[in-house]
Amino acid sequence: MNPILVLLILFLVTLFLGVPFAWSLSFSCICTLCFMSGFPLMTAVQKMYNGGAKYTLLAIFFFMLAGAIMQHGGISSRLVDFSKALLGHVRGGLSIVVLAVCMMFAALSGSSIATTAAIGGMLYPELVKEKYPEGYSAALPVAGGTLGIVIPPSIVFVVYGATTGTSVSKLLMSGVIPGVMAGVFMIIYAWFYAKKHNIPRSNEFSWRSLGLSTKKAIWSLLMPVIILGGIYSGLFTPTESAAVAVVYGLFVAAFIHHEMTPEKLVQITIDAVKGTANILMLIMAATLFGYVLTIYQVPALLTDLMSSFITGKYSFLLFLNIMLIFLGMLMDSGATILIIAPLVYEMAVGFGIDPVQLGCIIVFNLAVGQATPPFGNCLFAAIPATRQDIITIAKNVLPFVVILFATVFLISYVPIFSMLLPGMMK
Repeated sequence: MNPILVLLILFLVTLFLGVPFAWSLSFSCICTLCFMSGFPLMTAVQKMYNGGAKYTLLAIFFFMLAGAIMQHGGISSRLVDFSKALLGHVRGGLSIVVLAVCMMFAALSGSSIATTAAIGGMLYPELVKEKYPEGYSAALPVAGGTLGIVIPPSIVFVVYGATTGTSVSKLLMSGVIPGVMAGVFMIIYAWFYAKKHNIPRSNEFSWRSLGLSTKKAIWSLLMPVIILGGIYSGLFTPTESAAVAVVYGLFVAAFIHHEMTPEKLVQITIDAVKGTANILMLIMAATLFGYVLTIYQVPALLTDLMSSFITGKYSFLLFLNIMLIFLGMLMDSGATILIIAPLVYEMAVGFGIDPVQLGCIIVFNLAVGQATPPFGNCLFAAIPATRQDIITIAKNVLPFVVILFATVFLISYVPIFSMLLPGMMK
């Protein structure tokens, strides 16, 4: 029996039985390697260890911990108050606030699901109170939450960089303009929606209110400036920037806002360790998976197969975008990158696509997949926060998904959007 067929069958069967993704993939790979006569299984262990023993992966833990500190240390709530004071007087201002806060929170947490859950929980009741339709209110944090893995810091960019050997600093900067563009496009749609449905303004503009909220949020607003400024200037690496984010966030939460207790810090640290362990297990399993595919020359076979019906760069990008959106809807983003990136990397480079642009395209596609009905992760993350059913949320999020799709194709076929900032780095 073909070993690769064995791998796929075992992988799908174990997943269907409820085995966690990382263990299912590892078990399938080890069973496949057993088909090779005399193959030392210790090599499989070494490959998995090497996959997780990379310095850049330290950023995952620090970014997760920093995001939790923001959420529980009063930083995110001050960002909400600032956004309300700045945008609440605009038609449909509260819906614009949700999207704007999602962009800011995304730049702090680096997680789409965390952004959707946190902002949905905080602002959905406010939207309903302001007479926004419940389904539309539930869809807003889903749409805005997708930007969590595009706007840096992004754990998924770190995973892609570690997998392909691409500069993590340049990858993080490549997501800034596309992420902001997508946010602005969605905000424009939210304004037109509010105008069409005659949704009132949330509050009157007040310089005094804006001044007070800015004063309270100034420490929170400085955080992405410090992180991105340090990376862009070369002052510190992405991994070091993640550690800086933790120290800065902890200082602000504990000594400026006085909302961080030792007990709370211990709990969020434990949660961050658990989350990091899950991601590292995925990375280690996917490293072994890539090794097995290489042994059986699957990348070369796939390249030959794709070359038979992909005639050039633009058809390759079209195929890649469609494939990634479906995968992003069905699979974990980190796991998808670890499996797909090594398979398409060489072909993309052969078509003249910069590895940094490729990383941005892959990550953005997977972000859109998380909001795409019916299986996007952000859709499910919004259910407990909004108590709306999946069909209602999916129906209302579709216009935003169309906007995100359009942005994906824009950055795919116009490289300057993703390459401008990385190209200016040292």
